[in-house]
Amino acid sequence: MSLTYLGHSAVQFQVNDLTIYVDPYFKDPVDWTTLPKADLVILTHGHFDHGVLLSVQLYESWKCHFLAPRTLIQWMQRKYKRKIPADAFISIAHGETVQFKGLAITAIPAHHPVNRMGKTILRLFARSSAPGKPVNGYYLNGYYHAGDTIYTAAIPEALANKQVHTACLPIGGKYGVASPAEALKIAEQIGATRIVPLHWQALVEQVPFRYQSSDLVKLAKDNAAKIVICPLAIGELLEPVNVNDVAPLNSNAKIIS
Repeated sequence: MSLTYLGHSAVQFQVNDLTIYVDPYFKDPVDWTTLPKADLVILTHGHFDHGVLLSVQLYESWKCHFLAPRTLIQWMQRKYKRKIPADAFISIAHGETVQFKGLAITAIPAHHPVNRMGKTILRLFARSSAPGKPVNGYYLNGYYHAGDTIYTAAIPEALANKQVHTACLPIGGKYGVASPAEALKIAEQIGATRIVPLHWQALVEQVPFRYQSSDLVKLAKDNAAKIVICPLAIGELLEPVNVNDVAPLNSNAKIIS
């Protein structure tokens, strides 16, 4: 299984013959029309900078499935009912696991407290009523994508029986996402061996984040952390990890063929 970083919180997973995108908010230099066709698009929540507004174009081009929190799926089914068929949508709640073509995907709790400034930015740039809560993180095959979250004890609790080698974590420290210190704490508590920093690049010129990936690198060095920090350039492939133990089949999982 491999991971390619596509900017902001967007990543591409390639596992066997499956191509999966998480939070496909694509900006220059990414041209999504040149990317490999998706089998599954995973959305952590409905804020504009996580890709939901591109759903119709993605479906028309890729005929893919969409996996997202239940309230967001319900919104998408109403909003796009004439453009995306109902059987393309898969809803998932915290603690649930679905099987998508043999791959187990588990929804992990997140906590994304948006302050007044964040809500103002959403009104200015989003132009969408897509629900921003709840937020799902996701665990699949040793990878954990946190979505938008600050530290919450619910994260290590949910991942207590999972083997996590790679944690894709927000580090911007503003607008309801974790700081580098919180990201390092999450990674340490879930037993991750490396962090891919997300959600630190400015959304627009006027909306910078407090921290950059270099701040996480410095913090890890100052704390002599054993976790490897992997700041990726847009389009960069993360070196795959050989994992003998994959996410187990959950007997309560929904089966998606």
